[in-house]
Amino acid sequence: MQNGVDMQLLRKSYQSQLSGKTEMTELDSEPPLDGAADSSGSIFEAIIYELHSAAHLTAAIASAVNALRQPTAQRSEENLKPYVPQEPAIVTAFRNQMIESEPDGNTADVISDFFHDLAPATIVLERYFVDARQIGNERASILHLLSLTNSWRKACRDAMTALQQQHHDVVRKLSAQYAQNFDVLTKLLSEAANGGSPCLDPEGQIRLPDLPQRRRSTRRTLCQPCIIRHNRKTSEAFVRNVSASGLGLERVPQLVPDSIVLVELRTGRRFAGIVVWCDEAAAGIRFARPLLLNDPLLLG
Repeated sequence: MQNGVDMQLLRKSYQSQLSGKTEMTELDSEPPLDGAADSSGSIFEAIIYELHSAAHLTAAIASAVNALRQPTAQRSEENLKPYVPQEPAIVTAFRNQMIESEPDGNTADVISDFFHDLAPATIVLERYFVDARQIGNERASILHLLSLTNSWRKACRDAMTALQQQHHDVVRKLSAQYAQNFDVLTKLLSEAANGGSPCLDPEGQIRLPDLPQRRRSTRRTLCQPCIIRHNRKTSEAFVRNVSASGLGLERVPQLVPDSIVLVELRTGRRFAGIVVWCDEAAAGIRFARPLLLNDPLLLG
């Protein structure tokens, strides 16, 4: 659950969207969502983007779970956890009544219900991770195989239901690429729900198929704590957003432009980067190596 300061950051971010004044940092000076004609339309598109991203990741985890019996299966927490869908900040904002409404009234409810329905599958996976630390990945996968496959196949079916509930409005309001997303995602989810592994490559590695619609330079609101290591010191900070090129940070210590920092997210992922700019307690960090557009951090 977000703490009080986190909610202030969310409120500031999404109220700026409602007023049509989208805040951007120097690092994240990217175009608004394609086809967004007004602030409420932009919010609708943002919600649909998050739904499609979460469905994409659900198919990926289900693909890995379905392949657990195979010798090349991805079983480690390190390899799987980055792909687990997390409730996005914009849904948290709706849930906490920070955004009062959106067009047609039910879009946020649909995706909120989807994440609620996804919780049991996430809990089962977390139990597997806990046991894997104690008895090893292979033994834990045998122990949890039935509950994992049942829960993540159901998650795929729930994702298809959520996509179907919004498909009419997506076709009516957004670009044709979003409708094409629906076709691709439905195929992936259907195959995974029936025991297939459409998001794995021949070596058993997770490979997310590209979706027709992508922002030219994806920027996602994260709103989560992080750890910064800079100049031999360790400090707590807050990640406001992420793009393929870097991170927008809040509550940072005094940083020096052009210096190197190491940022560790709550998931355990670490990124080396360069301080592009800093202004009091805010800063922009450019990755030493840009993220791929299908990196799970950009998808959900």
